[in-house]
Amino acid sequence: MPFTGDGPGEHLQSWQNNTETRPRRGGNNLDRPVVLRKAMEVLSAKGFSKASIADLTTATGLGFGALCKAFGARDEILRAAIRFCADTEASLAREPLFVSPTGREAILSMLEENVRLRRHWPRHCGCLFTFNAFVVPPDEAELHDFLAESRRSLSKHIRARLARSVREGELPASANCEALANLCLTLLSGLTFRVLDGAPPGLLFRSIELFVDALGFRARRTILAKKAPN
Repeated sequence: MPFTGDGPGEHLQSWQNNTETRPRRGGNNLDRPVVLRKAMEVLSAKGFSKASIADLTTATGLGFGALCKAFGARDEILRAAIRFCADTEASLAREPLFVSPTGREAILSMLEENVRLRRHWPRHCGCLFTFNAFVVPPDEAELHDFLAESRRSLSKHIRARLARSVREGELPASANCEALANLCLTLLSGLTFRVLDGAPPGLLFRSIELFVDALGFRARRTILAKKAPN
């Protein structure tokens, strides 16, 4: 089933449950996702240039030595947090593409999950789908390359799921899967901005459904009827 409604989706809820506890202290017991999630909260509030080690130690509950041992200096901690943010966004976007029973549900769920993530994620942490100099400075070329490659990879996954829908008869043979995947990725970015602008979730969910309906997916029951023996 697609992820409907206003609360966190299944995959986002699982992520939240794993990152809302305090980080465990000490060596190999340090919980990296929790620490990096809290570092992203600092980045969202202070930005890359003004986030300090004192801010990071206060937010994470860890000492300077423990943070440096796990991640390196201040900039390395922030870069690791940005990569964590982008990886989380990409993972939540990809998963519906793999587990949804139809292409329509996969695209619908992917877009809806992005809206939910934006509402439960620190404000300026749309690392994957926006260009935000507040969080990722322009001179961080390696980070920008990483984010661009993550977007290209997600686009390939979207295109592959659409191509599967063509093979299964859910989309017409004439469908341009590469162009449609690019359009889906563009909408993911646009949804990020609309959430930041304060657009009501209900309006965004209705807009997503209209967009997905316009892609030309055929009803599931029609596909099954064609496969049924005479």
